Amino acid sequence: MSQNYEITHFRREHLPGVLDVLGALWHFGHATRENLFRWKYRENPSCDQPLGIVALHAHRVVGFRGYFANRYRIPSRDPDVVILHPADACVDPAHRKKNLSVAMGNLAKQYDPARYPLFLGLTVSRDSLPGSLALGFVPLANRVHLTRHGANPINWLRSRRAQDARPLSDSRVRFGRSGDILVTDSPRPAEMASVAAHYAPGAGALRLRQDLAFFEWHYRNPVQKYVFHFLMDGDAVRGYVASSVSPNNLIGEILDYGELVEGGMRRILRHIIGSRAFLRLTVHKYGVDERLAPALSEFGFDTDSPWRKITGRRIGESRALPLMIRPITESYSERDFLIGGLDVRRFENWRLKPICSDAA
Repeated sequence: MSQNYEITHFRREHLPGVLDVLGALWHFGHATRENLFRWKYRENPSCDQPLGIVALHAHRVVGFRGYFANRYRIPSRDPDVVILHPADACVDPAHRKKNLSVAMGNLAKQYDPARYPLFLGLTVSRDSLPGSLALGFVPLANRVHLTRHGANPINWLRSRRAQDARPLSDSRVRFGRSGDILVTDSPRPAEMASVAAHYAPGAGALRLRQDLAFFEWHYRNPVQKYVFHFLMDGDAVRGYVASSVSPNNLIGEILDYGELVEGGMRRILRHIIGSRAFLRLTVHKYGVDERLAPALSEFGFDTDSPWRKITGRRIGESRALPLMIRPITESYSERDFLIGGLDVRRFENWRLKPICSDAA
């Protein structure tokens, strides 16, 4: 990297330049980029200040690397641990191929490991994977989608081809109550937090802290559309499935779920599929626990598209990108991967959900 660059921690005065650089990554107007930055980095209840690194050239911002914080519960330990997810990394096109992204990642290793002990990359791309490996990240699990395409393969092609963004009001989602299922575009933070507090399969693993503050904040993401399916017992919520909706309204992705009664999520999934609201319904396999997995199998969720099933050219997980993990230290040893007595390199010691990701 040239000596003409300064790598430093984000400060308030860097914001206008950061928003300009992020324009190549966040394809929204300036006001929306500002709202997204405020939500993701300023209002995040898991940290008290924006966590990010900037690259400066002649005192002008030419690169940014952000870190998205989440609190995770650790068995038999208090307080929670705050884990940082590498999120938005972007360099001005005129300053690329100068190793700036890795340089910014190296400075992030200087965050206080007593406060933030771990990086967990949930959105590694093919472009960013070499840099992650250069920074010492190691794979944790594969990032594989399980998808229900429906019986007609043509719908799979339609859902891929139609790219026009549409408001949620133009979708095929039928809002309102149908029997014991309530469908809405508004979260119910207190009830969802209550369900999450009692829904804990796979005890003894690190899991996202989904309390009232988390629910009140996360679903205010200004660039995402969400649909919430609640299983109701009178006026009481007994289970939920929260999904994001693609810009064209044709694809739903399950981000979060929970139940207080056995079979609650299966009941909700049956309703979603029966309503034909989406041409495709998908979920990250890493976010499926032992209570959701049987329902997904029953309803035909798979890792391959209908076209590959028909032709027999199944690829399964062979092209999947990894989740990546690294302790927050300049250099690390075996013991740095131990948190609360759990080896965080072992995927069975996690209970992740897609809602953990900054992209959810």
